[in-house]
Amino acid sequence: MKKILKWIGIVLLIIILLLGGYIYSIRGRLSLYKSIGEKYMEIAKNPPVINSIEELSTMESMDYKDVEYNNINGIVQTLDIYGPKKDIKGGSPVILYVHGGSWAYGDKSIPDVISPVLDSFRDEGFTIISTSYELMSGEEIFGKQISDVKDTIRWIHKNKENYGFNTKEIGVIGTSSGAHLALMATYTDDGEFKGDEDLAGFSSKVKYVVDFFGPTDLNTLDLSAGGGDINEAIKSAEEENKKEEVLNTYSPINYVGKNMPKTLIIHSKADKIVSYNNSVILYDKLQNTGNKVDMLTLETSNHDLSGVKDEEGLEIAMKMLKFIVRNSPL
Repeated sequence: MKKILKWIGIVLLIIILLLGGYIYSIRGRLSLYKSIGEKYMEIAKNPPVINSIEELSTMESMDYKDVEYNNINGIVQTLDIYGPKKDIKGGSPVILYVHGGSWAYGDKSIPDVISPVLDSFRDEGFTIISTSYELMSGEEIFGKQISDVKDTIRWIHKNKENYGFNTKEIGVIGTSSGAHLALMATYTDDGEFKGDEDLAGFSSKVKYVVDFFGPTDLNTLDLSAGGGDINEAIKSAEEENKKEEVLNTYSPINYVGKNMPKTLIIHSKADKIVSYNNSVILYDKLQNTGNKVDMLTLETSNHDLSGVKDEEGLEIAMKMLKFIVRNSPL
């Protein structure tokens, strides 16, 4: 009996030591979960109130503003860096934000509606970067815009030592046309869509991408609804008998294969600008090719986020939080 109790004691001691070691090894993730839980409670008590994109205030407290990342034919593109609020072993994971605006409007200011989510990650050692890209003005430049976003990722890889980035842990969040560019930039190979020659030799690989209302098949869009500039740009391609080629070449759905970045899709059935089916076909094709993909379907939100209910705003925040936490290295 004494021997049995002795062995039970030894086994329990081993279990306790192993459990203690495991808890120690995931202490960073536990801290992140705690921070996320606190942020969840804040969001649950005060859900985001969204009337339209145009009314959103923007995220503040950046550490570096208008950092030049590429210069092509004298046209400079810049990015903003919202640095981590604490140091973590292995370097700072990076979340890159790509703005929307029908490829012709908008800027790299981060909407305040997602800033509480992003700030919770900054608290745990993440870096948030928002990037600009050349906007269309009467001429189709999808390729240039995609290379700008890819160059941003290449710049992150190039400058990992200067800023303490963990380049194995890069995620990209894109909204609307920014989601389209994010998908194109992350679903294509390193050698495609090269921009600045000084960045051409660097990787454009990322770990995951979050797609908000992104067009995945440009053939399905009523591009005239996007405004005069994008409409004129597509007309210019049509006049050169290149419209079909352009729409197919720059549709993310045509680049889905194996080993895509993990993808979270967020889209509304009520979207009248980008058909909800764009996200359905992307989700299905990613699943059929063995990729990891998740999707949140909204019921009431319009493309500009107007009409979204409080509970859907909360769903958006929580889906993003959970997805990024699952892909966290901590």
